[in-house]
Amino acid sequence: MKYMTFNSSCSYTGLANLLSFYGVDTEDRKIALEMDLPFLFEYEDGCYLSGPMLQSEKWFNLYLKTIGYTMTEEAVDRERICAYLRNLQYAMLGIYVSERNKHAVIYTGMKDGKFCMLNNKWEHVDEPDTLLFSEQKLLQRVDEIVMVAVLNKTACETVKTQSLLEHSVSVLHTLSEDITDFCSQEKSAMDIRLSMNTLFRAILLDGLTMLNLIGESTTGQKLKIVQGQLINAVRENKPLQLDQHIDIPLLNTAISEYIDLIRAYLSNGGT
Repeated sequence: MKYMTFNSSCSYTGLANLLSFYGVDTEDRKIALEMDLPFLFEYEDGCYLSGPMLQSEKWFNLYLKTIGYTMTEEAVDRERICAYLRNLQYAMLGIYVSERNKHAVIYTGMKDGKFCMLNNKWEHVDEPDTLLFSEQKLLQRVDEIVMVAVLNKTACETVKTQSLLEHSVSVLHTLSEDITDFCSQEKSAMDIRLSMNTLFRAILLDGLTMLNLIGESTTGQKLKIVQGQLINAVRENKPLQLDQHIDIPLLNTAISEYIDLIRAYLSNGGT
């Protein structure tokens, strides 16, 4: 059983657990570091993403191809999910462990007529390692469309991330501009709350996690200060112009330093 070792890493821990059934011994942070995850940023469907939020086959295959595997994902309708899983040996999917908390688990087969799921979690939390669901309970815990991921054995490949790293620099430049623009206008409490995931999370939460992963504390400390300022602003729960409450120049300096880290990684022979 592999456990989470960094924030929000349930899907990366899930990949490590999934690989363990194929005889591969790895863990979430090893996967993240070997695929250059701390240096990757993306913008998809109106949302900036980084770190553990980069969790589709596109991203996992950066690691998997180098060890002779690939991941494929299938979008499965809720009414088909139980029959679909019964035809698989192992798979990763997301379920709701609470009303708003979606969590990656590993399907490992049927036990006493129930769907057995490995729970990707922190080692010392008071949760079971394994979850069991009846068909009815499982249907209550999944979305209308469920992404189901499986592994396939392939030949090993060399994977180059240079173009993704260069793209990440561009994404961070745009993120900085969008944050500056957003914070220069008065926004409703709801817009501010929504922006925490779509706009700020990639740099102030997952980006900070990734800096911690590579031991970069100087830039991380700047982000930590701004993170605290943003949380305090959100707690006011009223319309605000955020640049009057958070240090935008400090945040933009930190983003520029992050860009410099990516460029340095590239110039030092990053993949």
